[in-house]
Amino acid sequence: MDPGDEGAFPAMSPADPAELTEELEDKQNALKQQGADAFEDGKLDVALEKFSEAIAVGCASALLYSRRAQLLMQLDRPRAAVNDCTAALEGNPDSGKAYKIRARAYAKLEMWEKANLDFQTGLKIDYDEQTEEDSVVAAAKAKELSTAAVKERVKAEEQEYHRKLQESKEAYEAGLRANDEKFREARMKEEEEKEETRAKENERKERVRTRAEEEKTTEAESEPGSKL
Repeated sequence: MDPGDEGAFPAMSPADPAELTEELEDKQNALKQQGADAFEDGKLDVALEKFSEAIAVGCASALLYSRRAQLLMQLDRPRAAVNDCTAALEGNPDSGKAYKIRARAYAKLEMWEKANLDFQTGLKIDYDEQTEEDSVVAAAKAKELSTAAVKERVKAEEQEYHRKLQESKEAYEAGLRANDEKFREARMKEEEEKEETRAKENERKERVRTRAEEEKTTEAESEPGSKL
């Protein structure tokens, strides 16, 4: 079964009552025993049902959650097992059993960094050779992931660097083109102004020449003996 298709987690212990009466304790103990018997007989579904009923009575211990988590692992429900182990550790942060089961659940889910961390914590609380062997595998997988993550980060940083470098180059080239265009426009405007100035100067010279000719003609006509 795909771990992502586990379905709903088994019910957790309710907040109330805060403390079990003697009658409720007897009920819970009877259900735990029925669950243990079913587990020994290989009736895993029945065992899960009984352990869940015992937890539903209230005030479930870290050990009870851990036992159900172990059963959930056998039923290929690692996510639910993680949930139970987390609840167990909330009740008893020093539960080596809960850390070890949760580590194996994380390993099943290929969450190697979390698995490695839980294996190491569980070994510090309660060492055993099998957990040590499992922890070596998880540590190697976690290292592979870390190395791959570093490579991926370096690759992404290089790509980002080259992207920004390309953007800077394009912006620089665009700036050069813009400056060239402004310079060209300024030169054209300057040439137009010069041409306009030359045209005005030529017009002025032409007016002066025309006036001079007109004055010369007038003087000639006004001289004695000139013909009208």
